[in-house]
Amino acid sequence: MPLFGLTTPLLCLGLATAGEPVDDALAALVAGDHAEASRLHIAAVNGGALSGDVYYNLGVSLYREDAIPEAILAWRRAAVLAPRDGDILMNLSHARRRTQDRIEAPALDSWMFWRSSFSFSEQGWAAALCLSALGALGALWRLRPEAPVGIPALLVGVPALAFTLSTAAELSTLNDRPDAVVLADEVSARSEGAGGVVLFTLHAGAEVTVRERVGAQALIALPDDRVGWVPLDTLGLVDPRLPFPSPPAKPAG
Repeated sequence: MPLFGLTTPLLCLGLATAGEPVDDALAALVAGDHAEASRLHIAAVNGGALSGDVYYNLGVSLYREDAIPEAILAWRRAAVLAPRDGDILMNLSHARRRTQDRIEAPALDSWMFWRSSFSFSEQGWAAALCLSALGALGALWRLRPEAPVGIPALLVGVPALAFTLSTAAELSTLNDRPDAVVLADEVSARSEGAGGVVLFTLHAGAEVTVRERVGAQALIALPDDRVGWVPLDTLGLVDPRLPFPSPPAKPAG
């Protein structure tokens, strides 16, 4: 783990995806060549190095370049691949403070404290495994009524119920989860695509949910229930498998 959050890259030694492109990118980052580090990290992830560590270091290099929205996108993709990495979440919090809109995501149910530590798929698998174990204990009790299965059933049943409920909660909010970052300096959300009335304006770094795509337009939604259409090319999608956009070139001098 990095020692100083935003200022220290995460070493990628020993990663299954590590190779010459990743090594060169990390070397450039350590040497302080942030533009080259960003370029090489983008080439690495676009070449298939889909790792939370690589996306983390891409975010660090972009942040040092002052490419804040692109850094947020990189760390959001890193969080998809490594949902329990506290450094990623800490860096995202720092970067969000530098955005103009500072849109807050809805708070998770406080009693489902584990939702922030497990990805959606991990919660689903945990629920399935616990329910399978509970079913096996039930079958054992049917075959051998004298078997002491009460305590094991309780120990398995509680997490089975918890993960099942949290998976259902994740499913209910799946369409409202932020899955894109505004990369344009400013974009107007309109009522009907490019020719509609301007409803609200967003700025670089705002995190939104994409509800629908029609041609070059995307219907976005915010946590406060505002919706509007924006050009799709003003957004960076959080899906780590998609090509990562290059940050805008900095003016000379």
